[in-house]
Amino acid sequence: MSTDNTVYLVGDRFAEFARMAGARTFSAFVADLDSGALDGIDEPLVIRAGQGVGEYEVRYLRDALDRRGLRPDRVRLLVDEPALADRQDLHKGRADNVLVADLRQDGDAVYAASLRLHNDNELLVDLQNRAHVQGMVAIEASRQMFLAVTERFFLSRFPQRRYYIVINSMSTTFQNFLFPVQATLRLALQETELSDPARLMFKATVEIEQAGRPAAVTHVDYAAFDPDMIDEKERRRAGRALESVREPAAALA
Repeated sequence: MSTDNTVYLVGDRFAEFARMAGARTFSAFVADLDSGALDGIDEPLVIRAGQGVGEYEVRYLRDALDRRGLRPDRVRLLVDEPALADRQDLHKGRADNVLVADLRQDGDAVYAASLRLHNDNELLVDLQNRAHVQGMVAIEASRQMFLAVTERFFLSRFPQRRYYIVINSMSTTFQNFLFPVQATLRLALQETELSDPARLMFKATVEIEQAGRPAAVTHVDYAAFDPDMIDEKERRRAGRALESVREPAAALA
């Protein structure tokens, strides 16, 4: 990922990928920069800020370059500026955990987006010790993709309604390792049933593609319900679940 005059930066969480692939982690590169290691470069340098290097880190990097007097004609910083899917599209409360960016319609019943990995994503902070990204990230990215497509392109047709999305089935096949570099999420709808606004049905396939190859393919069957349709059923079953643990506890009293 790095050549003589190009450096690819990744978040510190992806240190093993950087070691294996020849990228640099953000902190290691900034330490070199602050030490003056780049002050005497002979050829113009290109820095590409990749996965795990967000706006906060980029601002620090720009300041560090300015402090060393490294002008843009000597060091060129390339930064992706992804448009994150909206909070209402993903049902996520923290921007750190958003995996979908640049969402768009890419054809008839086909939608695409970019995979976005924040250094402090909830699925990475506990354990990320391999060069590839763990499979749960691919599963969650696929889940966020079908939620975002459904909310933005379908549920938005009924602005006066509220919906609750229920997964009937979801299966993922892993075909290649997924690494912390650019990847594309592509959703293709196989079936939709939209005749009843209170109950919308979908079947879709989400493919995560990287370097021209599929990394993971997820098939999902799901529905968007009016909350009133499931509230009573959920209440009954919640009560039964509680009773199932109360009865053995009562027997031991």
